[in-house]
Amino acid sequence: MEIHLAYKPALGTTEVAERVGLSQQAASKRLQRLEDYRLVESDKIGNARVWWLTDDGRRQLDPEENESSSQ
Repeated sequence: MEIHLAYKPALGTTEVAERVGLSQQAASKRLQRLEDYRLVESDKIGNARVWWLTDDGRRQLDPEENESSSQ
C-alpha cells in the first residue's frame, strides 16, 4: 500500500541553508534556480518563504522511484 502525505513537507529558507551548510542568501539563490527547473516549489507564508520538492524533484533524488515509474 502506498501512503501519500496530506500536506507538503516544507522547509523555510533558513532551515534549508542550515541543513546544506550555505548562507541564507546562497540557499535562496539555489532554491530559486531549482524552482526555475520545477524541482521545488515555494510559497510565502507571513514573512517567510517555504520550499518543498515537486514530484520531478523527488524523482531526481530517488533513483528507485525512477525505476518503478518506468516499469
